[in-house]
Amino acid sequence: MIRILIVDDEEQLVEAFKKKLSREGFSVSVASTARDALSLMKKQTFDVCVLDIRLPDMDGVELLESIKKNEPNLEIIMLTGHASVDTAIQSMKLGAYDYLSKPCKLTELSNVIQKAYEKKALRERNIVLQEQLQRVEAHDSFIGGSEPMNEVKRLIRLVAPSEVPVLVLGETGTGKELVARAIHNLSPRHPSQFVAVNSSTLQESILESELFGYKKGAFTGAQADKMGLLELADKGTFFIDEIGDMGMAIQAKFLRTLETGIFRRLGDTRESKVDVRFIFATNKSLEAEVKEKRFRKDLFFRLNTFIITLPPLRERKDDMPLLADYFLGKFARGAVKKALSREAMELLKDYRWPGNVRELANVMERAVLLCASRETILPEDLPQSMMEGRFADREADRRELTSADELSLHHIEQEHIERVLTLAKGNKSKAARLLGISRRKLYLKTQEK
Repeated sequence: MIRILIVDDEEQLVEAFKKKLSREGFSVSVASTARDALSLMKKQTFDVCVLDIRLPDMDGVELLESIKKNEPNLEIIMLTGHASVDTAIQSMKLGAYDYLSKPCKLTELSNVIQKAYEKKALRERNIVLQEQLQRVEAHDSFIGGSEPMNEVKRLIRLVAPSEVPVLVLGETGTGKELVARAIHNLSPRHPSQFVAVNSSTLQESILESELFGYKKGAFTGAQADKMGLLELADKGTFFIDEIGDMGMAIQAKFLRTLETGIFRRLGDTRESKVDVRFIFATNKSLEAEVKEKRFRKDLFFRLNTFIITLPPLRERKDDMPLLADYFLGKFARGAVKKALSREAMELLKDYRWPGNVRELANVMERAVLLCASRETILPEDLPQSMMEGRFADREADRRELTSADELSLHHIEQEHIERVLTLAKGNKSKAARLLGISRRKLYLKTQEK
């Protein structure tokens, strides 16, 4: 509902304005003096002010200046029975949205108010969007056709047209926000906003103000009204990442919004309502969080309607060549096309990728820089930790071996030769010297099975 403040001392005119605007669904408050107007603004929030140029206790232009200092986002429409081009120009320079001469048609006033409100709402949305853009990470399209990812794509296509909440599960870096964006893009809500927030990166008090917004003066530092992310997402999709890190106090407030769409800005006495499709994500076990009393059981049941589980990268080894090639092309930025050597690709496939696709992107960007003008990415262009991790994984695997063949001296010898060959970057002469054997003997041993 658009909140209007009319400041004019002509009672009959004000009454006509109020009746007309109230019938059209506006919330209308009235003040006959500048003092009354300023007092009301301290108690309530308004979207548009209709301000007479002549008031009993202050010139309207002076009041305009005073309002704009304290409420820069409030749109003001000036009224006067003494039309003056100079006054009009002065008012517009001081920030008035428009200027109407008395007597004005009620329909004309209503139209101008609507346009002024649209300008204010657009400006607030742009402010929040700019803040969003500063936080949003770059995400890439789904790449690969492995069986786990094909199942994820199937579930996305299945749930996108509906309105049910979706819970996306997966380790950090697997692309949970990417899934949420895909659902939004395939849904009827795709023309509207996709808004995202990460619960784990914000303190509880900051997260609450980001979600619900606040009124000026709601807390220290709240110098102007701010639209919350929920309002920004109206008619669109709202994605909350790491929902498992949301504090219990906010969970209680958010549950009501999830069920009814109703919320209240911090410091506001009035409720607002939004129409939003919710998608959530977490890398935690919410069942365990509920048992530990860190997550509300009723909220968990509400979130648990439709689940999509993203596989970690180590379970998508078939997608590795396509993913690596995609990132190499992306980070080469039109330079010489890069390709992975066989040894480097084997390292990628053997690595466990605790950071998943996000880590792979970082590794490929680093490799492009290190290989400089070379077309081929070599093992030496990859992080040393990948080699160390490979050996650590193999040692861990070896401790779990039980068969006689895998514990045999021959098997251990073959493992050691492979390790030395890797350290020698495939140079058999160098590897033979390190092993203390001839190149021919090394060749024969590598042929043994």
